[in-house]
Amino acid sequence: MRIGISALLFNIEEALNLCEKIEDIKHIEVGIDNLDECEKLCDYKDRIKELDLSLGIHLPMELNTCENVDYIRNSWIKFVGKLYDNLKEIDIKYINLHLGYVMSNRLKKNRNKYLNISSDFLKVLSDRIDTNISIENVYSENGDFSNVGNIAYDFEYIFERVKNSRLWFCYDTGHNLINKDNYIKQLSKKTKVIHLSDNDGINDKHIGIGKGILSKEHIKEVVNLDTNYMVLEINYKDIEDSIKNLDFIMKEV
Repeated sequence: MRIGISALLFNIEEALNLCEKIEDIKHIEVGIDNLDECEKLCDYKDRIKELDLSLGIHLPMELNTCENVDYIRNSWIKFVGKLYDNLKEIDIKYINLHLGYVMSNRLKKNRNKYLNISSDFLKVLSDRIDTNISIENVYSENGDFSNVGNIAYDFEYIFERVKNSRLWFCYDTGHNLINKDNYIKQLSKKTKVIHLSDNDGINDKHIGIGKGILSKEHIKEVVNLDTNYMVLEINYKDIEDSIKNLDFIMKEV
């Protein structure tokens, strides 16, 4: 399992400097929102290689695999396809995405309809790009629109419909603290990416390990999963202490 950190283009220099400083960091997950950012990221390919870092891409939060309008949904697939093509000179290990959102009253009436739409989206996308696709649990405040992917059922349903070894589950500990479900037990075989962060159970603060309510016992469960990447989605100032805490916990496993 590779330990990593998250970054955006605006702080990629700071992220790479942190990777150089802390030898335990061997992975970086970069958020990309626009196609022109691909060229900017490619400018760092030599530095990424020098540091022996693996690379994941986090797709835009606005992406919606549940989109009911065909034209818009297909536009997202074209966007991701072009993004992947523009990053061909970099070895992308996976792309990570949220499933998206639906009007709450419609989702309540027919959840499976939107999970079917998401499943079809992921089937087409997996044929379009030649890398792993990681789908992440989220939390939902259930206003006019609700996020899909805030219960384990959503992912079980999708994995049953999409039989593809390149479709992974990303378990986000911070999101689970806000919207709890038994993702570890129900999705352990598909979990290949971890987003590790702590919070107060109300707000997704992305604070360091041990600074919120994330228990040591739960971290041990996470560490025991057969995952490829663990991304510390936390403030950079908390990275070193969090890695020390994580090392201590891992020695107890």
